[in-house]
Amino acid sequence: MKKFLLVLVLPFVLLFGLGAQGASASDGLDTKYFKVPMRELIELGLMEGADKNGVIDYEHDKTISRAEFATLMVRVLGKGNMPVTNPTDFSDVPTNYWGYTAIQQAAQLGIINGTGNGKFSPTANITREQIASIMNSVLEKQGIALPAKDLSTYDDADHVSSYAKLSMERIVGAGILAGSNNKLNPKENATRGMTSAFLIRMLDYAKPVYYVGTATANETKQGTQYASYAEAKAAATGTNDVVLKYKKIVSIEEGQVTNSIIAPTVNLWNDTTFNHIIIGVASGTPVEFLESGENWIKVKFGEKTGYVKLKEAKLIPSVQVKGESFYEVKDGLLRHYVYNAHAQKHESYLFGRSDADMPEGKYVSENGSLYKNESTGATYEAHQYFNKLPLYTKTSYTAEQLNQYVKDNKPSTLGISVLETMGAKFKEVEEEQNINAMYMLAHAIHESQWGTSEFAKNNFNLFGLDAYDGSGEAGAFANYDEGFNALVDRLTNPDKGYFTKSFKYQGAFLGNKDLGMNVFYAADPYWGQKIAGHMHRMDVALGGKERNRYDIAVTLTKGATTKVRSTPTVGDNLLYELTVTGLPVLVLDTVVTEKEGTWYEIAPKNLNGANYEKAYVYSHGASYGTNMKLLNLAQE
Repeated sequence: MKKFLLVLVLPFVLLFGLGAQGASASDGLDTKYFKVPMRELIELGLMEGADKNGVIDYEHDKTISRAEFATLMVRVLGKGNMPVTNPTDFSDVPTNYWGYTAIQQAAQLGIINGTGNGKFSPTANITREQIASIMNSVLEKQGIALPAKDLSTYDDADHVSSYAKLSMERIVGAGILAGSNNKLNPKENATRGMTSAFLIRMLDYAKPVYYVGTATANETKQGTQYASYAEAKAAATGTNDVVLKYKKIVSIEEGQVTNSIIAPTVNLWNDTTFNHIIIGVASGTPVEFLESGENWIKVKFGEKTGYVKLKEAKLIPSVQVKGESFYEVKDGLLRHYVYNAHAQKHESYLFGRSDADMPEGKYVSENGSLYKNESTGATYEAHQYFNKLPLYTKTSYTAEQLNQYVKDNKPSTLGISVLETMGAKFKEVEEEQNINAMYMLAHAIHESQWGTSEFAKNNFNLFGLDAYDGSGEAGAFANYDEGFNALVDRLTNPDKGYFTKSFKYQGAFLGNKDLGMNVFYAADPYWGQKIAGHMHRMDVALGGKERNRYDIAVTLTKGATTKVRSTPTVGDNLLYELTVTGLPVLVLDTVVTEKEGTWYEIAPKNLNGANYEKAYVYSHGASYGTNMKLLNLAQE
């Protein structure tokens, strides 16, 4: 009897036991063929998993039963609350069976009939052609006629049952069911994973179900059902009202947005046609909700505004927001506490010194430069030197000092690091390629766990080269020299370098997601700020000779380039151009001319063999307007 009860209860748990909130990258689906559609169903609340000894199991490969499929179809149609007014007397579906109500609802809707002799056969498998027949019937009831496809080109077309022929032609024609190896496999039993793919494709044609729900701190309750997104959105007028597509929140008044379980990152696209990605940020990063449409969410992160695909978005209404990122000033240091909306916790890193004018306390900042005190509302501008430092510069620290820094400051639990003896290599690359050695070491420390990670050692990859979020893959090299050469190529290659005029170019400095290498180099939106923090600690340990050594200015011109010249005058002396507004330059000296205003002598961008002796940019004070702005660097 106990075994019989388990058979009855387990499908109930699989379908109803654990909602979309429990699904994540640890859902056991990463290696499964139908992981994407299955996660989409989970996100919509249409398919749920079982908690087996603390592990979520969605049983991707398990064949799906007639009872389970009936339950899924009732949910897709939004008929889960429909009263059973005329129950069918199926002898094998007692009233205490876990799927009794859904089976009766499906029968009442004419979705799935019995198998004869007064039976439903709830535990029997369901085949691909049976699913096709049921789906076609459902779509017909919604007034949707699918395009039919001639099946004669398939090797097993004659295996399709006569009752299912038209349905298969339509379902295959619509792309809901796809063959493999030129076979339809109509008699094959469907699995839960396979069925997920069929259902997600069906939803591209079927009329989705929307609700207006009410969000509270810990739950969202479904309310009135609506036939369209527009009707539901128009009815969602309360402060905590939300629009639900099935059980997924698809519109809110205000709050956060992060990635859904089907997306490894939060991608901000240029517009609702999703032509190209503006930026991508790491999983769990909350971005600000602005507005929504039926298939898109408009959001803001830092100074960037873009659109997230609805199916890749998780919306968190303000009443359910559990935390936000913030900065804290304490003991003259600026620490950033980064909130992850999935983990619902903060992790922190040291960004650098705080400005002397900033009192201790918590601050909010969209860009890591302009800060607002949470208590007083007072605002402060304080740029971190190493975050804005042009990286085509050289550090005064020697190879021996860089080695000693690693030896003295790496965590004691890590053991010997290859970085302890690489100072000469960093300085060699700096001398030959004009890439800052201090930056390269900080980059390696950040990406390779101080040079000790197994991945870095096994692949001679200290810099996270060719690593993509969500893929679990990165580049492997034959030796460390090859890894360094690859880094130089990634930075300076004229066609694809982060320091050159390639599509990746957002300035040859660390920055963040607004501007700098960080825009395209890493999904972590604070990758550049974290490396700047490593450079700050390195500088402090080695005597503080670099921080704020020079002024830094940024370009102000919009819609035009800022010209870098060999002398402080406008003439036939152009060296190169700064093509992006807001680019920082290292100011070596200020030159005030009699007729052409104030110019800055800057560190020349000597990359790829360039050897400019001196470089100047016009700043202000003449008829050319104001082209440059000195940054207010955080001062002790």
